[in-house]
Amino acid sequence: MVTERYRFECRDVADCDVVVYSEFEESIYEAARSHLKDVHGRDVSDEDIEPYIETL
Repeated sequence: MVTERYRFECRDVADCDVVVYSEFEESIYEAARSHLKDVHGRDVSDEDIEPYIETL
């Protein structure tokens, strides 16, 4: 049973309202990196994303 969830809220640009949830920590990083690259054209590392990942 999964007891933790992870949340990423995109704050790359003011009008982006994407929020990603995952039950798996590695998945949230992958989803956040994909969103930032595909939508905003930014290549980022896990270290860049880490401050924006929230454990719920």
